[in-house]
Amino acid sequence: MVRSIPKLNYLRELGLSQSEAQLYYASLTNGGGDAKQLSQISGVPYSKVYSSLKKLVERGWLIESEGYPKRYVPRPPKEAIKINRNYIESMLATAEKQAIEELTPLFEAKDLADNPQVWLITGLDKILSKAGSMIVDCEKEIDIALPMIPPRFEEISAFIKNKVEFSPIKVRLLVSSSLKEELSLINMPDAEIHIVDKMFGGGIICDKSETLILMSVERSPMAIWTKHSALAEIASTYFDYIWNSAKPFKPHQAN
Repeated sequence: MVRSIPKLNYLRELGLSQSEAQLYYASLTNGGGDAKQLSQISGVPYSKVYSSLKKLVERGWLIESEGYPKRYVPRPPKEAIKINRNYIESMLATAEKQAIEELTPLFEAKDLADNPQVWLITGLDKILSKAGSMIVDCEKEIDIALPMIPPRFEEISAFIKNKVEFSPIKVRLLVSSSLKEELSLINMPDAEIHIVDKMFGGGIICDKSETLILMSVERSPMAIWTKHSALAEIASTYFDYIWNSAKPFKPHQAN
């Protein structure tokens, strides 16, 4: 005669199916048993018993003994629940990794299609804010080209000094020769400085992947920001070309 099994919602909430919950409960009340015995006690059809018992063993609820027929002995609930939690966390970590690896390229492809990678930014406040966020996110290298010292450049200097203080960031500063006497105002002692006679345009490049190009800074401040790989590469290549042909500058030379 099949005994009725109470509703074990708490076991279902721990990830067990109804059949698995009934079989574990039956093994607890009977002290274990073989597949046929547990099927009769739990009321789980014999056709479903083996697949359910296999899962219970994998997840740590039951111990499978050797011999024939095989017997299934329950682990103590406290121990079983702990093993089950580790099993779930392991499976979840594996699923998360696979999902990230497979779904991220789809998201990035859509993101590239839906969101422009080139922005026109107007207004000094917005330009400085964007420059500041680029510097905060930078991980390896900040390249700055200054044909002139723009308004409120001390705010950019402060961002860079704070970044260099806490991160091993390389800073390269390319400055027009006309600014030699004003270099003391730049106040970036950790920067490597090169002087160039002629410079067309200025801006910031972070990690050779994100660029902010100044178009106008006085009457109507305007800049172009891009994270487009091809455009950022062009800007970075141009900066490197000018940098390599420019003359290194030491702070004492300004005197």
